Amino acid sequence: MILSIFLILLVAAIFGAVIGSFINVVAIRSHDGVSLGGRSHCMNCKKTLHARHLVPVLSYLYQRGRCTECGKKIHPQYPLVEVFGAFLAVITVLRYIYALDWFWMGYEFFFLMSLMIFVVTDIRWKELFLELMVGIGIVFSLYHMLLRVASGEAWYLVAWSHLIGFSFVTLFFFFQWFVSRKRWIGAGDIWLGAVLGGVLGWPTAGIALYFAYLFGGGLALVLLLTKKIKPGARVPFAPALIAGAMAAIWWGGYVINWITNATS
Repeated sequence: MILSIFLILLVAAIFGAVIGSFINVVAIRSHDGVSLGGRSHCMNCKKTLHARHLVPVLSYLYQRGRCTECGKKIHPQYPLVEVFGAFLAVITVLRYIYALDWFWMGYEFFFLMSLMIFVVTDIRWKELFLELMVGIGIVFSLYHMLLRVASGEAWYLVAWSHLIGFSFVTLFFFFQWFVSRKRWIGAGDIWLGAVLGGVLGWPTAGIALYFAYLFGGGLALVLLLTKKIKPGARVPFAPALIAGAMAAIWWGGYVINWITNATS
C-alpha cells in the first residue's frame, strides 16, 4: 500500500515538473511575443537546446545552473516553477487520493498551474497578458461551474455564485484603481482579480481576497523592514492574488464552515 502511494506520488511529481516546464515556455514566449511552436533555445546565445538540456530540474542541476554552450547563468525561474509544479501535483493527488476524482483534481492542478504564468510575468517584467487571462478565465469558469452542477448543485445557484464572485472582485479592484488614480494597483490586477472571481465564485473569491491581502501585506512589510523596497514602491500583486486563490481552494471550505458555526 505504502509503495503504491509512493509510486503514484512520484509519477505525479514528474508530471507536475513537466507541466511546470511548459508553463515556463508559455511565460517566456508570451513576453517575447513569439509562437509556442519551434525548438527551445538559450535566451543568451540562441543555441538550440536538446533533450538532455530539457529534463525538468535535473538538467538545471547537472548543468550547474549555466548554459553548456555559452556559460551564461540560467534564470532560477525555470527550476523553481518546475519544482512548484511537482509540489502542486503531489499536494493535489494527496487531497483526492482516496476519492480519485480526476475531474476535480484536473481543475485544481491545471487552474493553479496556469496562474503561475502570471506570477512569472508579473515578478520578472511587471506584465499581465490580457488574452491569456481572458482565455484562462473563460475555460476554468465553465469547467468549475460544470463540476459544481455535476456534483448536485442547482445550476442557477452556481451561475449566481460565479456572477457575484466576478462582479464583487472586479468592482473591488476597479474602485481602488480609480480612487488612487492607478497608484495602488494596475489595470492588469483588475483583470486578474476578475478571472479569480469568475472562476472561484462566491464566497470562495472573497476568501481568496482576504488571504491575498494577508500574504501581500506580510510580504510588503518584510521587504520594507529588510530595506528591499522603499516606502511607496509598487510590489507585484499577482503572486499574492494567486497565493490567495490557492489558499481559498485548499482551505476555503474550512473557513466557510467556521464562519457558519460562529454566526449560527
